[in-house]
Amino acid sequence: MDRNNRENIYDEGIEYSYISLISKKLRVGIVGGGKAGTIKARHFVKNKCYVEVISKTFDKELTELSKAFSERLKLIAGDFCYEFLKDKHLIIIALDDENLKNITKKYCEENYKIYIDSSDFISGMGVIPIQRSAENAVFALNTKYGNPKGAVLLSNKVEETIKEYDEFIKYIGLIRNKAKSFPEFKVQITSFIGNDEFKKSFDKGEAEKALRSRFSKEIVDYLINF
Repeated sequence: MDRNNRENIYDEGIEYSYISLISKKLRVGIVGGGKAGTIKARHFVKNKCYVEVISKTFDKELTELSKAFSERLKLIAGDFCYEFLKDKHLIIIALDDENLKNITKKYCEENYKIYIDSSDFISGMGVIPIQRSAENAVFALNTKYGNPKGAVLLSNKVEETIKEYDEFIKYIGLIRNKAKSFPEFKVQITSFIGNDEFKKSFDKGEAEKALRSRFSKEIVDYLINF
């Protein structure tokens, strides 16, 4: 990508399209076993993805990480090969060899693989966001202008809010799943519980009372039986 195109991207802000992937089904391939590869491997294995790293040598920390997460992290010692990429959903390019980087990118583009260039995220297809989670909710955050410190600041603020809502989110999630048994009332139930007014009732310990004021005894008895 030439310099002018880079400047245009930064001037306009980067647009992202998000999708939440189910960690246990995601196979990640990392090309490069140095510091950059270690950072990316740590992120994915801690989020319960399956990760393989190919490299001639491995950072000591990465080797230790593979021992701690032996079921989800495999280190493959050797030269890069296309076979390594074939069964991966996501490819992380974590090396400085420009020729090898270009070879890997070309393969990914020709075979419709999603890839991330850890040394220059704009030349890849995406970037790994800051990810935070509470017991019942998880979120990921990026900034449009490549601002890691700003992203951390925002994430801390969002995390505080999520923790305030965490138990409430669990409660209404359980009710929503039970509401599927009443298809004719499902929309009414989810609309009634999915707002700050119902959260106020929840915080006061009056969520059941609020539900009974709106729905029949039969419905409410079933909804809160979990």
